Amino acid sequence: MRQCTSVTVHPEIQKGAPVFSGTRVRIETFYDYIRLGVSVSEFLDDFPSITREQALEVYELYSLQYTIEQVAALANGSDAAPSSSGSW
Repeated sequence: MRQCTSVTVHPEIQKGAPVFSGTRVRIETFYDYIRLGVSVSEFLDDFPSITREQALEVYELYSLQYTIEQVAALANGSDAAPSSSGSW
């Protein structure tokens, strides 16, 4: 079972949206930056509370086509690997 220590999901943090551990920065924000063509380094410049290791771990999930929901499940210890179609 894969787990992602860079992501936290808690109902009292950002209304339960997955965030980078130790921050209130949503994973969705990171995905939005990457979709717009912003580099990981530029993202980290805008969000210095996130470590390079955290960003790269989540970037790996993004590159494997994990959805936000699948990333959230990994934070909770589920095996949420995308199917061959890229969805659950």
